[in-house]
Amino acid sequence: MTEKSGIKDLFSSKWGFIFAAAGSAIGMGNIWLFPYRVGEFGGAAFLIPYIICVTVLGFTALVGEITIGRLTGAGPVGAFSKALQMRGKNGKAGEVFGWLSVIVVFIIAVGYTVIVAWVIRFLIGSFTGSALSAADPAQYFTHITASHIMLWVAVSLVTVCVSMLGGVEKGIERVSKIMIPAFLVLFLILLVRVAFLPNAGEGYKFLLTPHWEFLFNAKTWVVALGQAFYSLSIFGSLMIVYGSYMRKTENIISSARNIVILDTSASIIASLVIIPAVFAFGKDINSGPALMFVTMPEIFKTMAFGQLFMIMFFIGVFFAALTSYISTLEAAVEALQNKFKMARAKALALLAAVAFVCNIYVNGNIGGFMDIMEIHFAPLCALTGGIFAFWITPAAKFKREFETGKIKRTGKWIFPAGRYVFCFLVILIYVLNIVKA
Repeated sequence: MTEKSGIKDLFSSKWGFIFAAAGSAIGMGNIWLFPYRVGEFGGAAFLIPYIICVTVLGFTALVGEITIGRLTGAGPVGAFSKALQMRGKNGKAGEVFGWLSVIVVFIIAVGYTVIVAWVIRFLIGSFTGSALSAADPAQYFTHITASHIMLWVAVSLVTVCVSMLGGVEKGIERVSKIMIPAFLVLFLILLVRVAFLPNAGEGYKFLLTPHWEFLFNAKTWVVALGQAFYSLSIFGSLMIVYGSYMRKTENIISSARNIVILDTSASIIASLVIIPAVFAFGKDINSGPALMFVTMPEIFKTMAFGQLFMIMFFIGVFFAALTSYISTLEAAVEALQNKFKMARAKALALLAAVAFVCNIYVNGNIGGFMDIMEIHFAPLCALTGGIFAFWITPAAKFKREFETGKIKRTGKWIFPAGRYVFCFLVILIYVLNIVKA
């Protein structure tokens, strides 16, 4: 809500919404985790289940979350409650599930606070040259993640709060419309530069050669599903919140399609930058989180004009990380504003204080922490959102909202796909995940 008029703050246009939602989707899941997952699960073999999960399950879930958000005009707390009320039920249970989704995504925001702090430190180190001149990049990474880290956590929190103070149109949308196109341009430039590195072809070969045995491993599909949901911000919360800010005149299916295209393109572009570069310099593609903060700086050290390209790389990473960070925090901001009528500035201050305190306890194990969120909680929260969107919301109301803003009525397949394909496949894969754990 805008605090003066009481009128809900909305995205100004279709592309304002798309860039903001794509900003939520394009983040560390694309740059940090996706190349790592490709390396861990057999190159192109991982691309097959990932693309299936993104284009079938991810797209369906994205449409469902945006639709229920716009239909109810609220984030998950209000949306799930109103969905039950549409059925003539008490909405309290919906509020409980909504708060669970908000809490999970706020925990992810706590993790993002540390990651953005690292990125800011590396960006500053790129400009000063200290990140490039370090004799041992691994030791440099260890030093900056331990030295005055809470100061940089505070800088990270101030940065995100300032970006969000302007609200939806003048804050989130304005930042996303600048940063997401800039991220894509910067990484496309890096992609061209990497293509001319000696032995880069080995990286392309690895990326495009499928190791078929991974397709018969249930964990490949579980991780692909978690990666798809994590990358697209399918947590039963973020896209519901952004959907609640979407104008009734906009086409939901067209917007969702563009978000999926932008997000998948970002993952592929990031992989085409990182994987060939890693192979060109004989580094380990399976180095996990260190791939971005240790391996890539080692590569830039040996590359002509390495400092320039390192600066470009970490500016792009910062843009992607910040826009995702904004969305994870916005879910909690919306809940506090909608439920408790709290002013945006006060909500941001409260959440920043909580995140700062929480980060004292989590910044030492951020890699394992984010893995738990991606593999275990992302599918569970996505399933919750899917159940409320496709099973609890009345089909007629869902269809009418989904088709609002569409010239051609082509939405008959979405509701059954959400009910009988998305929800049941998520349950199946989630059970397999538990069994294989």
